[in-house]
Amino acid sequence: MRLLKRYFLKEKFLNKQLTITHKKEPSRVYGYRQYIQNTYDNTKLQWLYYALLTGDKSLMSFDNKQLMQSLGLSHLLAISGLHIGLIFGFGYISTRFLFKRVSYVGEQTSNLSIIYSLVGFVTAFIYVYLSDFLVSATRALVMLGCYLLLYFLAKQPLRWRSILFALVVVLIINPFNVLNPGLYFSFLAVAIIFLVVNYIPVLNTLFVNKIFVLIIIQLALFIGLMPLSLYFFNGISLAGLLLNLIAIPLLSFIVMPMLILITLASSVFDMSVLIWILDNILGYLFNLLVLIPEYLSWISAEKIDSSLVIFLYITVLIFYLLPYRWIAFIPLSTLFINYLLTEKPQWQLHVFDVGHGLMILVEKDKYALIYDFGPSYFNRFSRTRSILLPYIKANNLIVKTAILSHDDNDHAGGLQHFIDAGFGEALLQFHPKNTHNVCEVIDIDFAGLKVESFSTKGFGNENDDSCVVRVSDNTHSVLLTGDISKAREASLLADNKSLKSTVMLSPHHGSDTSSSVNFINNVAPQVVIHSSAYKGQWEFPKPLVVERYNQINAQQFTTGVEGQISIKFYANNLAIETARGQESYWFIKD
Repeated sequence: MRLLKRYFLKEKFLNKQLTITHKKEPSRVYGYRQYIQNTYDNTKLQWLYYALLTGDKSLMSFDNKQLMQSLGLSHLLAISGLHIGLIFGFGYISTRFLFKRVSYVGEQTSNLSIIYSLVGFVTAFIYVYLSDFLVSATRALVMLGCYLLLYFLAKQPLRWRSILFALVVVLIINPFNVLNPGLYFSFLAVAIIFLVVNYIPVLNTLFVNKIFVLIIIQLALFIGLMPLSLYFFNGISLAGLLLNLIAIPLLSFIVMPMLILITLASSVFDMSVLIWILDNILGYLFNLLVLIPEYLSWISAEKIDSSLVIFLYITVLIFYLLPYRWIAFIPLSTLFINYLLTEKPQWQLHVFDVGHGLMILVEKDKYALIYDFGPSYFNRFSRTRSILLPYIKANNLIVKTAILSHDDNDHAGGLQHFIDAGFGEALLQFHPKNTHNVCEVIDIDFAGLKVESFSTKGFGNENDDSCVVRVSDNTHSVLLTGDISKAREASLLADNKSLKSTVMLSPHHGSDTSSSVNFINNVAPQVVIHSSAYKGQWEFPKPLVVERYNQINAQQFTTGVEGQISIKFYANNLAIETARGQESYWFIKD
C-alpha cells in the first residue's frame, strides 16, 4: 500500500471505501524497477540482480540476507562507492571509446578528460536517481563529485581534502547521517584505501603486482574496519577476508558489466540465453557459499563500548601523525585502567521493547534464561527472530532455561522461531510435556540464581494460568507475572507468605484488571516495568494502575516509551539503563 501511495495515487477513505481522487502515471523509478524485475524474471538469483541494479533488497529472503551478512558480502548489495565507481567508470570509458572512434573536428581547446568525467558522473547520477536516492548511493555520489571537483581545480592534498569536503557536504544535505553506521564505514574505508595507496605505490603494471596491492588493501580494510564491525554488528566475518578478494573483482569486471549490457540490450534484443548462462554460473558459485562452515563465516564477539572504538582510532591517528609514537598508548592505557576499576554487574535483567507483548532475558555468567518470546506477525515475522536471537548471538550467550508464561500471540508468537534456532531443549525444565500446558511448579538453580514458579490452581483461562516466576539472589529478586488478573493475584497471596521483590513486571502490561492494592503492597517493588506498546490500542499502563504504584513510590518504566530496559544487579545496589537514555538525542520528543 505504501508503494501505491507513493507512485500511483492520492487516496482518502470515505465510509471505509477507497476512493481514487487523483491517479498518477507510474514514476520512472518504479517503471525501471518493474523493467529490471521482468528482465530477470524466473532466474535463480533474481533478488541479486535486482539488488545490484536498484539497491532494493526487498526480494531477498531472510536466510539469504543472513548468509550474505555472515560471509561479509552484504556491502556488495548496498549501492555504495564500489558500485558508483563502476558506473562512473562505465560512462567514462564508453565516452572515451566513442571519442577515439569518431573524428574530432575543430580546435580542441578543452580537456577531453573533463568531458569523459562529466559523462561518467552523469551516468552515476542516473544510477543513483534510479535507486531512488538511497542514502548510501547519494553519499557515494557526493564523494565522487567532490573528488572530481577538487581534482580539476587542482587542489592539493587532493585525497584528504576531498574526504573532508565530501563529509561536510553529506552532513549539510542531511545532518542525521551521523546516526547511520554506513557513514563511518564508507568514509573510513576510503581513508584506509588512500593510506594504503600512499605506502604501497604501484611500481609497474604487472598482473602479480596488482593482485598483491589488492590483497594488501583488502587486509587493511579488514583490520581497519574491524572495530566498527565489532561495535555495530558484534562480530566479524573471517571468510569475508578471502571471499571479498574473489567477489569484488568478479563483481567489478564481470557481473556488473554483464548486467549493464543485458539491461540496456534487453529492450531491443532477446538476451535470454546470456541471462541463462550468467544465472547458472552465479547460481553454482552461490551454492558454494552455503557450504562454508559456520565457524568460518561469522565470529561473534563480546559487545564493545563506543569509547573503546573511539580510543582505538585515536591511537592509530596519534601513531600515524605524531613523531613520538609512544604517546599513542596513553589513550588505551587509560581506558584499560578504567575498565579494571569499574565494578561488573553480578547479573542482569533485559526487558525488550516488543510493542504490545513481552520478551525478557535474564543474564548471568554468559548463561541466559528466557521468559516469553514476544509477538509474531503474518506467520513469518517475530520479535524473537529480529531482537532476541541476534542479542543471544551477539553476546555469545548460552540459553540454559526458557519459560513461556502462556500461549497468547503477544507472549508466544516467536516461540517457533526460538525452537527452530535450536533452543527447544531449554523449554523442557518448565514445560516437559508441551508449551500448551501450564508450566511445572518447580524450584531450580540457574547459574547461582534461584528460579521458582508458583501454582496456578487451574484457573481455566490462559491469562490467569500464566507461569508466574521469581528470580532471586541473596539480595535482589525479580517477579515475572505474565498476564494474571486480580483473582490470580489473590490466590498467590493466599498461598505465599511474601512475594516481596526488588523488581516486578506489572501484571497484564499494566491493565486495570490487575495490580490490586493488596498485591502491590505485598510485593512492594522498588522498580516496576510495564511492557506495553507506545500509544497502543489498549492504552497500557492504565493511569489508575500507575497511580497505585506511585503510592508506594516505585520507579516505573514503560518499554513503549523508554525502549529496551536493562537492570544491572550489583552486590548492594542496582543500575537501570534504557534504550532511550542511552540514545538521548535532542530531536526525540515524548
